[in-house]
Amino acid sequence: MDTKITRTPTQSEQEDGTPPDRPRCIVAVGVRILRYLALFAAWAVCLATIVVGLVFFAPRMPGRALLNTVSLAALVVPWLTVPLLVAVLLTVVIAAMAWHSGRRVLLAAGALATVVGLFVIVTPWWSARTTAKEYGVSLSWSEFFPTPTPPSPTETRTYQRIENQDLHADIYRPQVPAPSRAALLYVHGGGWNSGARSDSAQWFEWLAQQGITVFSIDYRLAPPPRWQDAVGDVKCALGWIRSQAADYDIAPSNVSIAGDSAGGQLALMAAYTVEDRQFPPSCAVPEAPVRSVMGWYAPTDLPSLITHTRLPNSLQQYLGDYLGTDNATQPARIAQISPISHVRTGLPPTLLVQGDIDRMIPNTQAPALVDRLHAVNVPAEAVVIPWVDHNFTGQWDSWGSQFLRPVVQNFLQKYALDED
Repeated sequence: MDTKITRTPTQSEQEDGTPPDRPRCIVAVGVRILRYLALFAAWAVCLATIVVGLVFFAPRMPGRALLNTVSLAALVVPWLTVPLLVAVLLTVVIAAMAWHSGRRVLLAAGALATVVGLFVIVTPWWSARTTAKEYGVSLSWSEFFPTPTPPSPTETRTYQRIENQDLHADIYRPQVPAPSRAALLYVHGGGWNSGARSDSAQWFEWLAQQGITVFSIDYRLAPPPRWQDAVGDVKCALGWIRSQAADYDIAPSNVSIAGDSAGGQLALMAAYTVEDRQFPPSCAVPEAPVRSVMGWYAPTDLPSLITHTRLPNSLQQYLGDYLGTDNATQPARIAQISPISHVRTGLPPTLLVQGDIDRMIPNTQAPALVDRLHAVNVPAEAVVIPWVDHNFTGQWDSWGSQFLRPVVQNFLQKYALDED
C-alpha cells in the first residue's frame, strides 16, 4: 500500500505554495549589504575630508597634549594634496547622488566636504602664488605632481671616525663647475636625533646643476646629549672639505653652509661660532669663516621657541635628547645653542626661510634674527612663505619648494657664485 507523505508549508514558501527563489534572495541580501557599505564609505570620505580641513585650519588649541596632537596631524596635510583631490571629486559625486536619493543630511555633508577640501588645496597655492609674484617667482601645477626618483651621489667618503662611528659625506659634483669653484656643506634635519644625509637628495642634484659641489654629511645624533658634539662634527666636516679642495676643484675660501630644521640650527651655529671655545671642531682642523649660510625653517631663538611652538611635547623630547634632561644645566644650554645669542659683526651673509604656518618653528624666528643681524650690518634676508608648514622642502615640488628655489639661486649667485 502506498504511503502519502504530507508537510506543513513554511513561512519561507511563496503564497502559491511553490518553493522560494533562493538565488534571488541571496542577490537581494547582497545588494542591501553593498548599499550599506557604499553609504558607510560615503560618510567616511566626507567626514575624513572635513576632519582634514579642521586640522589644517585649526587655531592654537588649549592644552599641551591636544595642541601637540593637532599640530602633528596638520604637518601631514600638505603631503595629502593628491588624495584630497580624489576625495573632492568623490564628495561631488556623493553630494549629487544624495540629492537624487533625497538624503539631505548626506547631501549637506558632501557639499561641506567639497568646500573644505577645495579650501585646503587652493589656499596654500593661492597665498604662495600671490607672495611669489613679489619675488618674480611663478608656481606651476604641472610641476606639483611629479615625484622624481632620488638621485645618487657622485661618491661617498668618510670624513671622520669618532667614537667608533664613521661619519660620511655624500658628494654631488657638478658636470660644469661654477667659475667661482663654490662648495656647499649641507646639514640634514630631524630634531637632532634622527634624519639622514640623503633626505634632500633632489636639492643636492639641483644645487650641483647650478655649478656647486655639494657635501651632505652625517653628524652624531642624540641621545646622549650632542649640543656641542654635533656642531663640532659640522666644523670638522668644513675643515675636511677645505683640505680636499684640490681633489674637487673647489676654492677653500668659497665654502658655504646650509641646513633644514635642526640642521639649519647646526649650520648657523657652525657659521656664527668660529673660534668659539664652547664649540670646537671634533677633529684637528683649522676653523675659517664660511662664504654664506642658509637656514631653512631653523630654530634660531630657543627660549622664544619653547614658549611659542605648537609642538611643545615633541620639542621637549628633541631638546631632552639633544641637551640632556638635567634641569640645572638645560636652561643655560638653551641660550648657548641659540644662533641669535651669537650675533656679532663680521658674520657671513645669511638667508633664513620658513613657512608662515610652521607649527614647529614660529614664523617670528627668522625675522627676529635678521633684525639682529641688520643691527650689526650683516647682510641677511628673511623669507616667510604664506600657508607653508614645517619640512616643506621634503616635498620637492611643493609650493614652498617651488617658491624657494629661485630665492636660493639668487642668494647663491650673489654670495657664492659671483667670482668676486
